[in-house]
Amino acid sequence: MTNNDKQQELKIIDSENFRDMIFAALHWLKEQKSFIDSLNVFPVPDGDTGTNMFLTFKEAAAALESNDSNSCSDLAQSLSKGALMGARGNSGVILSQLIRGFSQSLKGKKKIKGKDLAQALNKASEVAYHGVLKPVEGTILTVAREAAEQALKTVDETKDIIKIMEATIEEAEESLARTPELLDVLKEAEVVDAGGQGFVSILKGMLKGLKGEEIDFDSAKKELRKQHSTIAEDIKFTYCTQLLIEVDTRTKEIERMISKIQRDMQSYGDSIMVVGDDDIIKIHVHTNHPGVLLEYGLKKGKVFDIKIDNMKKQNIEKVEKEKDPAFDHSEFHFEDKAVSGTTEAKPEKAQTEDKEIEAKDSESEVIEVTKNTAIISVANGEGIVNILKELGVDIVIEGGQSMNPSTNDFVKAVEKINIDNIIILPNNKNIISAAKQVSEVSNKNIAIIETKTIPQAISALMVYNDEYSPAELKEEMEEEIEYVKTLEITKAVKDSKVNGMQINEGDYIGLCDGDIIVTAENIEETIMLLLDKTNEAEELVTIYYGESIKEEEAEGLKKSMEEKYNFDEIEVYKGGQPLYPYIISLE
Repeated sequence: MTNNDKQQELKIIDSENFRDMIFAALHWLKEQKSFIDSLNVFPVPDGDTGTNMFLTFKEAAAALESNDSNSCSDLAQSLSKGALMGARGNSGVILSQLIRGFSQSLKGKKKIKGKDLAQALNKASEVAYHGVLKPVEGTILTVAREAAEQALKTVDETKDIIKIMEATIEEAEESLARTPELLDVLKEAEVVDAGGQGFVSILKGMLKGLKGEEIDFDSAKKELRKQHSTIAEDIKFTYCTQLLIEVDTRTKEIERMISKIQRDMQSYGDSIMVVGDDDIIKIHVHTNHPGVLLEYGLKKGKVFDIKIDNMKKQNIEKVEKEKDPAFDHSEFHFEDKAVSGTTEAKPEKAQTEDKEIEAKDSESEVIEVTKNTAIISVANGEGIVNILKELGVDIVIEGGQSMNPSTNDFVKAVEKINIDNIIILPNNKNIISAAKQVSEVSNKNIAIIETKTIPQAISALMVYNDEYSPAELKEEMEEEIEYVKTLEITKAVKDSKVNGMQINEGDYIGLCDGDIIVTAENIEETIMLLLDKTNEAEELVTIYYGESIKEEEAEGLKKSMEEKYNFDEIEVYKGGQPLYPYIISLE
């Protein structure tokens, strides 16, 4: 079919169309992500809705690319699994739920008609709404719902998928324009909803792909994997082993079988991923004994699509290749990461534009925890990381403001720990939702303490008692974080109007528990104004100074606070955190 024919009429989406649609959406979302980031209401340096949606969609597209099926149903399932594992931030998690619903609706459909597409968009909206505890109108949820409603109406008028998508996008844009009318905070900031804008960008990209418009697909694909190799000696398990098992589900329920296999795989190696649909189970394990795994699979059913790679050999070849100065480190790699969400190669450092966040511990390392309940936390800044580890955190995932770990980052950390009882401290409101999704892909007993700040995490760790059960620990920690107040100082990244305050780019902003309270041109003035408004006779103050602050500056602030306020004790620690010169806890 020529491009002109595509533009005139398209009644069926086949696997090739589906791939074009997704990669065009990925490319267009990449082009728009900086603009989407700029739409975040608050001028704090964590406006990353576009980035989080892009990184989530990138992982979804990588999973799709690894699937060579000619069935749209199969491709959609891969897309959904990739989105689940790659979800970052609240916007990424909602996007993963949209994709999940989209995928569920297309199950069993080798090709997609206009009616199928409209129903899939509608199911996407339903699943996303269901996945949010308290849905708020005027967000991506509203835009997705109203766009889907228009798609269903248009199906009654035409079978042409191009026309259906055009009408859907037109309604999505109108819905997006109405979001400030539904949310006062958007109206005050004079912006539309960032997540809704991201959803519109994806729809537009999908249409571009279906129309056959010129898209730099090579560029889009390269975005899926920017990485460099680790040395082969660091690889503990040599063989990346993948196999599919056809099982008889008449006698056993598929989810129960998957759970049993996941438990059994713990003794075979690491980087374990077991997923299944209907009567097919896929196993991915890094192991030193692939033959034993094949024997195991044969006991469960019919084994096929076996793939065994010697990762040490591959890695040695890759390292040698990278010694060549002309080697392109943005080369596109699908390999195992696209399927399993795990890889032995480490991502590029965080300062790259589309960074991937990684746990500091090596991929293959097993963390031997001797206590009854392990702790995973998220933090950024050498000083803060050290404090958390001294207080008993077993794994610290690098992340925080503008660096939201994905669900897969949490899964990999969970898999490294040798015990089943695990507590996760996200320490950021935009990371909580990704952490919560870990329970969907792990059989371990995981409790999420919804810490939104580093001081809350430290407060929770102070009541850790290894004699408590995980449920008792969760209750104690959640109660303790209610008694700490978190003050944060940062610089405005754009002009904005929030809570009746006119904030200019470069001004200092003072936040209390995430809400912008004061703004001023001087950092110490901002802190004093913030304390004046938030101090309620707290006794203990702890100052964590960031990477841009010298120790003598922090000590000077302490002295000023001692002269003005009657706190019982003021402690100063080097946090080393970026973006926020000071984080202050009041207790």
